[in-house]
Amino acid sequence: MMQGMKFSLLLTLLLLGACAMQPPAQEMSDARSAIRTAQQLPGDPQKADRYLQSAEQALEEAAQAMRAEQYDRARNKALEARRNAQEAARIKQQLNK
Repeated sequence: MMQGMKFSLLLTLLLLGACAMQPPAQEMSDARSAIRTAQQLPGDPQKADRYLQSAEQALEEAAQAMRAEQYDRARNKALEARRNAQEAARIKQQLNK
């Protein structure tokens, strides 16, 4: 039983390590798409704009990290960018109802 748990832990660590070495292409694409969607929604509330600016800044930081091959940082920044863009979109949608 203990050997099976050790194998599972080792496999999990290897998979996590492999993810850290891969460029986060999907996360970057998702962030760009979320930013475009938020930009295209009607309305121009200041609170949404702050989130959109934060998203754009995080995406730029993700791109810098990609160029430096810091894929963990790039992935985290891309996810942050997507979250901020989604929040901007949510705010704009609420104000248009």
